Amino acid sequence: MPQRNDREELAEAVMALIDQGHRRISRHLDLTRVRVLGTVAAQGPIRPSAIAAGLGLTASATSRHLTALERAGQVTVEPDSHDSRTFLVRQTERGTAEVDTTIQAGSAVFAEVIADWSDEDVATARDLITRLNEAWEQRGESAAPAAAPGAGPRWRRTRLSIADKENPT
Repeated sequence: MPQRNDREELAEAVMALIDQGHRRISRHLDLTRVRVLGTVAAQGPIRPSAIAAGLGLTASATSRHLTALERAGQVTVEPDSHDSRTFLVRQTERGTAEVDTTIQAGSAVFAEVIADWSDEDVATARDLITRLNEAWEQRGESAAPAAAPGAGPRWRRTRLSIADKENPT
């Protein structure tokens, strides 16, 4: 049975992988916008509220991303025949091409990163990451720990640190 340190090291390795991937990809893409477009591709036509709920976004953030995608010609909006207060979002051919291009580019970069891995290592990693994703999905939001003091984005930690200095207890 693995020791506690092994689990902590695995968690740190996964977080480092996520961080590296996010930093490298976000230089070239708006990852949230890609997720919105992917959601429309998989579930469209879809209401903005369903996109927001599925991705954990606010209504205003979802609206901003949909506006940008519509301006780029990657989605269209149409009236919702069941609810006149909202609309449905549908992916366009340009949006489909964007999703395909993004997936292909990501796959190509990832293939370069693991080019020296054996077929067995690739299969093992795939199986374990798939298992990890399934376990994460089963746990859902309950798997997210409460924020520890001093945790969170740097801007928030800095602001809290300043507030602590100004108002010592």
